[in-house]
Amino acid sequence: MDSNTKSYSFTLSDEYRELARKELREDDEIRKQTLIQMREWIEKNPYIKKCRTDNTFLLKFLRARKFSVPQATEALERYLVARQKFPEWFRKLDPLEPTMNDIIKDGPLVVLGRDQHGRTAILIRYSRFNVDQVTPQSLCRYVLMMMEVLSEQEEFQIAGTRLWEDHSDMTMKFVGMFSLTELSSILQVLMKSMPVRIRQINWINLPKFAATVANFARAFVSGKLSERILVHATVHESKQDLQESLWPQEYGGMVDVKLHNREMMALLEQKREFLLSLDEMEIDADHYMNLWNKNELNSTEEIDSGVIGSFRKLNVD
Repeated sequence: MDSNTKSYSFTLSDEYRELARKELREDDEIRKQTLIQMREWIEKNPYIKKCRTDNTFLLKFLRARKFSVPQATEALERYLVARQKFPEWFRKLDPLEPTMNDIIKDGPLVVLGRDQHGRTAILIRYSRFNVDQVTPQSLCRYVLMMMEVLSEQEEFQIAGTRLWEDHSDMTMKFVGMFSLTELSSILQVLMKSMPVRIRQINWINLPKFAATVANFARAFVSGKLSERILVHATVHESKQDLQESLWPQEYGGMVDVKLHNREMMALLEQKREFLLSLDEMEIDADHYMNLWNKNELNSTEEIDSGVIGSFRKLNVD
């Protein structure tokens, strides 16, 4: 599981090397020393029973926390605890499992490529989620599967990602699938437990009935990222914030989304054994239960009878 725990060679372009230096304070010596410190900390931590210690894995957390070892170790703890607190989301992430395979084929999340700043641009089309088949659990498993695989890529770790979220044709039935308690837990995991650098979010054609959910989600976003959420009334308007070489064909560009989705399907299948091997990691999760504020999660139940609760009761096509 840990085939590259010692030597490391930076193999990306000079542009990524400079980006890592400027944005993450990364250089050869800092990288070397912090990797040593992370491994020593894992080895001495009595609550971590088994954990990856390879360079790729540890650099996810170091880069996500700009090489602050205390912050990186805390992020690693949150990630390991989340894996055990929510096994229904994290365990047995198998791209060949029928439910997962169906979602992957529909292509709700598609990697368009990398922009001029090296960031991975991801198109999210909510209309591609089959509301008659997908559940909050299967949706979360799909997103986490994608994040686990993409975050293994050093370009993704260094430059981060930008999300192009198209809400066109989103239905109330989709929004109504989630209780606020579920949504709160999902957002805490995605925003606070996954070592992913989200650099920008573009909300496109957000329907009025989803505005409450969007504002609720925004509360889980850091202040800096909240300032980078751009709201667009139409797809056409949003294109001004994404370079033309990344525009999908269906939006007047040249990117073949179906081809990119097939490539992602192939990559996920290629990484199947890797995804399943993640279940080998183990931590004494009971020791870290204070990482989740139970009162905060339970408080959302009081407003479950509001907008989202009403949508859950509707039989909407």
